[in-house]
Amino acid sequence: MKACIDKYPTKGSSKPHWCYRIYRGKDAAGKKQFVIKAGFKKQGEAEDAMRARMAELEAMDKMAPVPKKTLGEWLRTWLETYAVDRCQPKTLERYQQLAAYILDAPEGPVQLSEVDLADLTHTKIEAALYGLLKLPGKRREHISARTVRHVAGLLSVALNKAFRLELVPVNPMLRVELPTVQKKDAHSLTPEQIRALRETCRGDWTFALVELALAIGARRGELLALEWADLDWVSGTLTITKSLEQTKAGLRIKRPKNGKTRSCRLPQSAVLALQFLREQQTEHRRMFAGDYQDHGLIFCQPDGNYHKPDLVSQIIVRRMRRAGITGASFHTLRHTHASNLLSRGVPLPAVSARLGHADANVTARVYSHALPADDERAADVWDSIVGAKVQ
Repeated sequence: MKACIDKYPTKGSSKPHWCYRIYRGKDAAGKKQFVIKAGFKKQGEAEDAMRARMAELEAMDKMAPVPKKTLGEWLRTWLETYAVDRCQPKTLERYQQLAAYILDAPEGPVQLSEVDLADLTHTKIEAALYGLLKLPGKRREHISARTVRHVAGLLSVALNKAFRLELVPVNPMLRVELPTVQKKDAHSLTPEQIRALRETCRGDWTFALVELALAIGARRGELLALEWADLDWVSGTLTITKSLEQTKAGLRIKRPKNGKTRSCRLPQSAVLALQFLREQQTEHRRMFAGDYQDHGLIFCQPDGNYHKPDLVSQIIVRRMRRAGITGASFHTLRHTHASNLLSRGVPLPAVSARLGHADANVTARVYSHALPADDERAADVWDSIVGAKVQ
């Protein structure tokens, strides 16, 4: 138990008074608690009173039962307080989905949500996490190892907070061994698939969206939040300052993923596609007249309102299937942009800045795979370095 003696001035007197302060830990909300008493004329009196009070408090602590909190109770508390305060709405929704794997898990050998925090060990957590792998998934036979690792990440963050509040002596997640996730290279479209998709989309609003997604590799939300004011027609530069996010509460505008604004130079093909799109919007504005909702958006519904991101993804996937492309998503367009630029020798930092990654290491990790053309080029370059034929 920590305590201290403080001296403070007294109004109307030249002599100071003394007080003691005893630290009592933190409450459930993380706020520090103190026992304070003032008004002592001498330091010795304050010290004697402090020692006597500390003895009383220690005796009370020994007699009082220690309140127990289960992991399930703590997860709910963490989600409703700390997560709400620190997380974006979409992130909070994802955390709630992951927490449900623990809170709503069917009965089994280890019902993790019912385990007291004081009795929580890495072996119990590990057994429960591996048990999740046997449960049926929403779109597959079993829950994937990647999802289990995401659940583990949530537990680690929540238990870190419990450790800081002194609810657990150590975070047991530090010793948990997680299931291995098989790494997959970022899938990108071939030149033939790019041409087929562009031809399929030609003539409607999806053409400009696909053209721009392929040209700058922006995220779906960033594209759907773009405004005409973000485009400099003279230089052909597009500035990305925000992103459109879809939550259960509705659509919202937020900062880009890394919180930074970035600018991208557009190729002429993308500029021409945007000019055609603007002509279409002019006609829509005329047709809807006073009912047109002018938000200044580049990509919007015919009445000017925001597109719903999930619906846009479904539309683009249908266009891809019509073009004979399977196993791809809207995000594949971003992978296609990055993979092709790196394959053709564009410096990694430049590609990273164009994608809006936090740093070039993220780009290198995601696009570490080498295309066949890169391997052939490496062999040719080495031959040019050696400068001699093999005898």
